[in-house]
Amino acid sequence: MDRPTPRVIAIDLLRGFAVMGMIMVAYAGGWERRFTFLTHADWRGFAIADMIFPAFLFCAGASLPHALARRAGQGRAALVGHVLRRAAVLVALGVLLNLLPGFDFAHVRVPGILQRIGLCHAIVGTGCVLAWRRDGLQPAVPLAASAVLLAGYAALLLDWDAPGCGRACFDSMNSLPAVVDRAVFGVAHLWPWGRTGDVVTFDPEGLVSTLGALVNVLFGVTASLLLMRSQKRATLTALAIAGVACLLAGFLIDPLVPIVKKLWTPSFALVSGGFTLLSLLVLLRVVPPGAAAPAWTRPVLAFGTNATLAFVGITLINTVMQLKLGAGSAHDLLAAWLADAIPEARVASAAYSVLLLFVLGAGLWQLFKRRIVIRI
Repeated sequence: MDRPTPRVIAIDLLRGFAVMGMIMVAYAGGWERRFTFLTHADWRGFAIADMIFPAFLFCAGASLPHALARRAGQGRAALVGHVLRRAAVLVALGVLLNLLPGFDFAHVRVPGILQRIGLCHAIVGTGCVLAWRRDGLQPAVPLAASAVLLAGYAALLLDWDAPGCGRACFDSMNSLPAVVDRAVFGVAHLWPWGRTGDVVTFDPEGLVSTLGALVNVLFGVTASLLLMRSQKRATLTALAIAGVACLLAGFLIDPLVPIVKKLWTPSFALVSGGFTLLSLLVLLRVVPPGAAAPAWTRPVLAFGTNATLAFVGITLINTVMQLKLGAGSAHDLLAAWLADAIPEARVASAAYSVLLLFVLGAGLWQLFKRRIVIRI
C-alpha cells in the first residue's frame, strides 16, 4: 500500500464545522423557537441543516485512504479485520448511547448516526482494502461504485410498488425504506420522532436508505485519493466542476426521484455530496496544502480532530441535562432562564446550544493543545 501522506487540514476543519453545526441543530433550548437555518426540511427538499450529516460521511470516506496508508505493510486480512472491528465498535457505541439513560431494551432505537457511520465504514472500508493494488486505489473505483449505487438505489425506489400508494412511492409510510425498517427492526426500535401523523413509521438512519449514504462516503474517498495525488490547480478545478455537476444532477432528477433527506434518496446524495465537496474546496482556500492553520480555525479543529469523542460527549451532556430534577430538568431550567434574559426567543434557543458548545469545546481544547486524538 502507499506510504502515509500528511493530513489534509481542510478535512479536519470541515469535520469540525459539521460537529459544531450538529450541536447547534440537534440541541436547542426550545424546539419551537429556532432560526429557520437551524431546522431540517420537513420531508421533501433540503435545508442547510440537512448538509451536516452528509459532511460527516464525506469526511469518514476522506479519512479512509489516509488510515489505510498508515497501516502500509499489513496484510489484507488484518486490514479488513481492523475496519470491521472499528465498525462494530461504532455500531455498539451508538446503540449504547441510545439506551441512555434508562436502558430500556424493549424500546431502544437500533439505528442511529454512529450506527450508520459504522455500517458505511464496514462496507466502504472493506471494499477499499480489497480493491487496493500496488499503485494504490484508483479514484475510478469508488467513483464507479458511486454510480452503481446511485442507479441501483434509484431503480429500487422507482420500481417499488407500495400497497395503497403505488409505484415509486416516496412518502413516510409506504416508501421502501420505511416498510423495510418497520419489518426488520419493529416500530418499537425506530426513531420515536419518525412519524406519519401520530404513528412511528420510519427511521432516517435505516437500512435501505444507507445505500444513498454510502455514496457520500465514496465521494469522500474519491476526493481524498485525488488530493493525495495532487493538490494543484487542475485537481481543484476538476473537483469544483464535479461538485457543481453533482448539485445540478441532483436538482435535475428531483422531479423523478425527489430530494428527501430522511430517505437519503439518490438526488439528495448528489446534492449533499456536491455541497460538501464545494465546501471542502472553500476550506482548502482557507488552509492551502502545506500551510499552517490560522489561529481562528484551531477551536474548530479541536472539534474536528476528535469528532467521535465530541459526539459521545455531547450525547452524555444532553442526557444529564434532560434528567428530571423535581418539576423539570437542567435543560428546562437553563432554557427558561435564557428565555427570560434574552427577549428574542430564537436567540435564546440558540444561546443554549452555544453554551453546550463552550462546555464541550473546553474539554476538547485541552486535548487539542496536547495533540491527543482519541481513535476507535
